[in-house]
Amino acid sequence: MKKGLKLLILSDLLIIMSFGLVTPILAIFIKDGLTGGNAFAAGISISVALIVKSLLEIPFGKIEDHHSKKRYLLMGTFIISFVPLGYFFINHVYQLYMVQFVYGIGAAMAFPAFGALFLRYLNRGKEAYEWSVYGTIVGLGSAITAFLGGLVVQKFNFDTLFLVTFIVSFIGACVLFAIPVEHLKPLKKKS
Repeated sequence: MKKGLKLLILSDLLIIMSFGLVTPILAIFIKDGLTGGNAFAAGISISVALIVKSLLEIPFGKIEDHHSKKRYLLMGTFIISFVPLGYFFINHVYQLYMVQFVYGIGAAMAFPAFGALFLRYLNRGKEAYEWSVYGTIVGLGSAITAFLGGLVVQKFNFDTLFLVTFIVSFIGACVLFAIPVEHLKPLKKKS
């Protein structure tokens, strides 16, 4: 497995694991911790993030085809990593919607670049295996952190959970700086 692929997997593992701490219990935080929070607000907040991501992902993908994918991956991933700090500081559902809007922008930037770089690093003839390694590692990490997120909130509080999520996802974003320079050169077009 190429170094660039290992770094992408490690970065995504840390980011997805960190959000795995929060995602299963975010609705509880919204309902109990935010003014105006209820089950409907939780649904709206997820919709905001997904709609923004969906509307912007194709335009960012087109841009990224002509510019540095690493730059957009870094920008989007760092935006995503700061979302838990947004949760830490908010106290009203309208602020939550703004945080989710920002999350959608970060995801729209990061996802196409991540996919393009991931595909570039796959070894020919081992694509299914390397995708399965990614899926297995990220899936197991998410399963573990879903359990741990509830434990952290029960033993401490949501503020602690959001700070831990930020730290782990920020480390995951920083891992991307280690992608080797030679992996970032544009692929030569076949004539």
